[in-house]
Amino acid sequence: MVRRCVGQSSARGWVMENLDAKSLQAVMSKVKYLLLDFDGPICDIFAGLPAPEVAARLRVALEESGAELPGEVHDMDDPLEVFKFSASIGDRLNVLALEILAELEVKASETARLTPGASDLMRNARRNGMSIAIVSNNSVAAVTAFLEREDLNGQVSYISARSAADPSLMKPNPHLLDQALSYLGADPSSAMLVGDSVTDMEVATLSGVVAVGFANRPEKVKRLADAGADHIVTDMRELAASLA
Repeated sequence: MVRRCVGQSSARGWVMENLDAKSLQAVMSKVKYLLLDFDGPICDIFAGLPAPEVAARLRVALEESGAELPGEVHDMDDPLEVFKFSASIGDRLNVLALEILAELEVKASETARLTPGASDLMRNARRNGMSIAIVSNNSVAAVTAFLEREDLNGQVSYISARSAADPSLMKPNPHLLDQALSYLGADPSSAMLVGDSVTDMEVATLSGVVAVGFANRPEKVKRLADAGADHIVTDMRELAASLA
């Protein structure tokens, strides 16, 4: 189901209206630059190697290298949160965390599950003359490995993903999105970002691009709308079909 977000309440909640196929086609016809988050819209990167396990392995690597981790870090299931914490314990351990997390994400990419409709969306977008960039908090190496595995690397013009040890450069900082726009020479008004997280919607709003929330779970619909989504999709195949 595709929804358009119109109007705002005082709590920044949005009234949801369904978009029919023709209306969705009209929206997509204005897009010249398609920007995709990686984990969610393109794949479930931790489908075979769960995120809590990756977070645990990252903690072990840090502790074996001399880091003292507080209790709240041991409770973190999101490896990106462990990586963010690493910035507070010194440059050496921060760089180590960057390298180890990238290695683990590449390993996870071997068993990542392709999101239904993602490959069709990318191929249809290219046939329609769109340029595609990946904008992700995951590592460049992991994104590249997965795209090569699925023979999708030829569809993507640019990968703007995590490569620096500084976690503050990750979304919702607009750095990665603006980097992609700059490389593509894109006018933000003709660009669309599809993402499944609140930070994706926030960064799209900051950069002035159309924000499409991929609500792959029902509870995400309101969350993404509240974060500023212009449109909500619950199935990537609907976006792909709009370009077929």
